[in-house]
Amino acid sequence: MKRHKSIIALSHDHHHGLMLAQLIKKDAPEYKGLPTDLIGKANHVKESWEKELKLHFKNEENILFPFVKGKDEELDALIEDILEEHRLIESLVKKLDTDSDIESTLDQLGKALESHIRKEERELFQKIQISFGEELNKLDGKIIAVKDDCSI
Repeated sequence: MKRHKSIIALSHDHHHGLMLAQLIKKDAPEYKGLPTDLIGKANHVKESWEKELKLHFKNEENILFPFVKGKDEELDALIEDILEEHRLIESLVKKLDTDSDIESTLDQLGKALESHIRKEERELFQKIQISFGEELNKLDGKIIAVKDDCSI
């Protein structure tokens, strides 16, 4: 299903998030211009968290979710799951500062981030578009892509 124009910025952010998830999973291939060592990858994740992921989560939590919440029980339950995943991802990013097993934490984070994004794209956004349709026009211009280029 083609993304509604009001939430397409979130899908663009997801593309970048999936690229980040691939970079940090165990046994990931090298990506030109991106860190290859564990410390470099951890620092890249922390920078991406501060510059991109945190704002993306805020866009969802402060704009999209309040707009759709309370109108469909199934959708509300899915949003609660998504919010739990946001907290898990945040805790894994923070764990990078104190963890002695950075490789394992990066791998867990990469897998969690990928699974989370797929759930939002395949379930949450689909359900929102089906349930709200053109009502989503009320969100026009409120959600802005965190990143406009294709680098992670």
